[in-house]
Amino acid sequence: MDRGWYWKFGMIVAVTLGTLWFLVPTYYSLVVLDRAERNNIAVLEKRLPSWAPPAKYRLNLGLDLQGGIHMVMRVDTKTALQKRTERRGQQIATYVNDKKLGEVTADTDPERLQLMLTAKDPATMDAIQKEVLATFTDFSLESRNGATLVLKPDEGQVNRFRDEAVDQAMLVIRRRIDKWGVAEVDVRKLGTDSIQISLPGRSNPEQAKELVGTTAQLEFRMVDDTNPQVFAQMFTQSPPPAESNITLAQDEGFPQLSSPNREALLAYAKDKAPEGRDVLTQCVANPVKKNDCIAYRSFLVDKNVPLTGESLSGADASVSQMNEPEVNIAFDPAGAREFEKLTEAGVGRRMAIVLDDNVHTAPNINEKIGGGRARITMGRAGARSFEEWLGEAQTLALVLKAGALPAPVTVGEIRQVGATLGDELIKKGSLAALVGLALVIVFMAIYYRKSGLIADVALLLNGLLILAGLAFFNATLTLPGIAGFVLTLGIAVDANVLINERIREELSLGKSARAAVDQGYDRAFWTIFDAHVTTLIAGFILFFTGTGPVRGFATTLIVGLLASLFTSIVVTRVITTYFVHGRNAQSVSV
Repeated sequence: MDRGWYWKFGMIVAVTLGTLWFLVPTYYSLVVLDRAERNNIAVLEKRLPSWAPPAKYRLNLGLDLQGGIHMVMRVDTKTALQKRTERRGQQIATYVNDKKLGEVTADTDPERLQLMLTAKDPATMDAIQKEVLATFTDFSLESRNGATLVLKPDEGQVNRFRDEAVDQAMLVIRRRIDKWGVAEVDVRKLGTDSIQISLPGRSNPEQAKELVGTTAQLEFRMVDDTNPQVFAQMFTQSPPPAESNITLAQDEGFPQLSSPNREALLAYAKDKAPEGRDVLTQCVANPVKKNDCIAYRSFLVDKNVPLTGESLSGADASVSQMNEPEVNIAFDPAGAREFEKLTEAGVGRRMAIVLDDNVHTAPNINEKIGGGRARITMGRAGARSFEEWLGEAQTLALVLKAGALPAPVTVGEIRQVGATLGDELIKKGSLAALVGLALVIVFMAIYYRKSGLIADVALLLNGLLILAGLAFFNATLTLPGIAGFVLTLGIAVDANVLINERIREELSLGKSARAAVDQGYDRAFWTIFDAHVTTLIAGFILFFTGTGPVRGFATTLIVGLLASLFTSIVVTRVITTYFVHGRNAQSVSV
């Protein structure tokens, strides 16, 4: 056997061993740990061997397989729109009075979403109407009756507000649940005004309802930059335990504590902060996987909270004249005065924007900001694209509005899925998969003899690759996902059936073993490739348009098809070609 065969077989062995290695966290999570510990990633990290992959690369079980809580929350966008119209009326009245265009009062009709501006002096109404419609473009004129203007929100702005209200609620809910430590949480939009939440492994509906229904707290707090070495001194004088993985990092010249475990970081820094200061954390986002934190870093902020999101009246992402993403924020009159005082006293310092005790960003204060309006420039440092930076600006705007304009959220449905049912589904689903796999293996071995055995080896590797692929993407396996798993195994077998039948046809034409194998694989390739690609297209459509179980099925299907292409075209061909070419066989057992 020449070196080429060693290299090809080495590749297959390496893929197999790598797949088994990657499945270690999944094995420990689902087999070694009991149900109570299964969702606790900290426990899993401690139980894993030192040579194993990180605990986050594991296959999770969905709500239908391990039980938990299913919730549907309804976002009251109507009430949120009514409150927004009322606030907007006060802003417009304040703006008109500050501009000295005249004196007006603002009233609203909540049911019709109408805003009535009444001028004390009717002679000033023409100037007021012109200025208001030019400045507040989110409102349009419905009618005018003497000294009273009747305005209504722009229909496009109303639809946008409804969508953003649900997005804001989803952001707040996800952040709160993440703090609860549910690793496999599924939060998704349902219809136009509802949010579907799945909490696998949880068993207390009342606790979940209280957690999700609480309004988020947005705060503006000053970062303490007067003692930049406080974390360095803390790290030196009281070294953290090794298992906490806490390190000392540099950010904009300030030493900060960093750790992949937020709770461990906060526990270490507890009671070590200077008097009048709090230690908060900021998520270091994963550049590849959205909504995933690869680490947390510390911030030292003033304990005093001078300004909260209750004073914020609006926040929008836009693009500056320098073609850089930015976030424009506005405060109500009382908030504007507090913000002006805060920025005047804090010029040159950083101000932390905190949501639920998490620092989202900490921009520098370059100058005193009056008028109740401010701009947070995002800049474009690093290798990320403009779209990524703009997306970050839009997320920050949602964070700000989530604390400022929380739409009321009510529980539409909440139910508990029993763990016993989940165990029964796992047993039946696994039994079905194993029985189907065993029958296919036996059939292939009998009908195609040695070629069938080679196909069986590829089939087993295909199954392992599917599980490893799902673990790599931290996917959640549901009952439809098991169906997708079984289906992809059938597709993988079908590819080998096509290849073996092609080889039989070539042999029946009197061709040699070598020629039959080569031409059999070559002529079956495009048929297999076309079938897989067309099914992949359907899988991607299901993934991007489906929700819940449909998406779980699509995920398994996509990963399985990619694994099937590799095992049926590469793995079986290498093994079959070795036995025919490498050993100079005169016949093919097929």
